[in-house]
Amino acid sequence: MSCSFYTYRSGYYCMKKKENVNEDVYYKYCRNYSYSDCPIYKDDPSSGGCYLTSACIYAKGLPDDCYELTTLRKYRDEWLNNQPAGKEFIKDYYAVAPKIVSNINESPDQKSIYEMIYDKMVLPCVKLIEKNKMEETLDLYKSMTLKLKKDYC
Repeated sequence: MSCSFYTYRSGYYCMKKKENVNEDVYYKYCRNYSYSDCPIYKDDPSSGGCYLTSACIYAKGLPDDCYELTTLRKYRDEWLNNQPAGKEFIKDYYAVAPKIVSNINESPDQKSIYEMIYDKMVLPCVKLIEKNKMEETLDLYKSMTLKLKKDYC
């Protein structure tokens, strides 16, 4: 499986970098979905492997700026970040998410795992946010993250 940010657009194209990458980069990083080694991810500490992004991009073929991810990012930045334990929760997510993504990517059924994350976490969270049910969104997010952590860490 190739990186969920990779596509072919008149050459090897990285949607994260928003430009073409050379053939060497493609064969070394993109084709093998190697976040931990990829210089694009190493240069951007905020991009270290997000299972929500992977679920949207890899399982559903959505762009990085799709409605679902934009809604979740807005929730994180505007609501969760302003809660008493919000900053700590966000920090914990960025500590565990890359390991979850890495382990899912080692699984032969990674696409179905990302589809499950999309169906059981991404979509329900977005629907709760649309209804302004922020605490319920956080509860679902926490329970799913704990399950993923248990299953893939």
